[in-house]
Amino acid sequence: MLRISIQSACWYQKDDPDASFAFIRSCGFEAVDFGIDSYLPVRKSQESGESPASIFDQDIGEILERFTPVKQAAERHEIGFAQMHAPFPVWIPENEPLTEYVIMAVEKCLAVCKHLDCPALVVHPFRCADQDEEFASNMELFRRLIPAAQQSGVKICIENLPLRMNGRLTDGVCNDAGEVCQYIDTLNAEAGCEAFGYCFDVGHANLMGCNIYDHLKKVGDRLSVLHIHDNNGIADWHTAPFTCVASSGHQTDWEGLIQGLQKICYRGDLNFETFRVLKHLPPPLRKDMLCYIASVGRYFRDRILENGTD
Repeated sequence: MLRISIQSACWYQKDDPDASFAFIRSCGFEAVDFGIDSYLPVRKSQESGESPASIFDQDIGEILERFTPVKQAAERHEIGFAQMHAPFPVWIPENEPLTEYVIMAVEKCLAVCKHLDCPALVVHPFRCADQDEEFASNMELFRRLIPAAQQSGVKICIENLPLRMNGRLTDGVCNDAGEVCQYIDTLNAEAGCEAFGYCFDVGHANLMGCNIYDHLKKVGDRLSVLHIHDNNGIADWHTAPFTCVASSGHQTDWEGLIQGLQKICYRGDLNFETFRVLKHLPPPLRKDMLCYIASVGRYFRDRILENGTD
């Protein structure tokens, strides 16, 4: 596979999927990370205290009918769905009704993924200061999603997330490769199938000073999807690869990423989560930036396949 994929934020127009997919194809992309999270702004409900209202109030037949034109437009322009990003946060301890609503929405997202031939749904784990509580809460959350994952055949992918406390980044969930393996292996054993995989966010790993090559070598074939973006090692900028450069060189270990993906024979999609660089660029420059990001993807693909059999 190794399709070149891009997150849908900042270029996808909900009222014109055909033009959106035609545009992204012209930039050199072959697949998308479809942000279905944008259909349920959970944080807005958290902050307002109001009950959420979204397309997920509809029955699943109505929801799938709504996304059928999206599927048809993508097919017309030969764009695949590499992954989707579920609404987040999913687990809101202080608001049980909102938690129940978001879990219901995530289950319906899995059905939408199946409808669009999308193999993976990224679901954020719950982060907290107490690691024992964190693991127990996450296991409870993901166990509840097992039946929907089994029914849809779509893999739920758990993402590595740093934790911000007192204005500083500190260790969060799944930043350690051993912890990733514990989550994925335990949940798959309980599911009786490969219902769970790992979403490796390169930018988040860089913020935590992760040894990217070593991390990828340890998680191995548990890796299902990628979020590729750059930052300065301090703030989660979600900018284009190779653009954060100091006097000492690149701020992200891109060579470690390439060699790590080579090592584990990764053949999933190369997905870029670079929405912020698009958001802050003048609109006339956005296509040039997207073309650049796609060219980075082709460079990564060529390097990963060096001396390979594909």
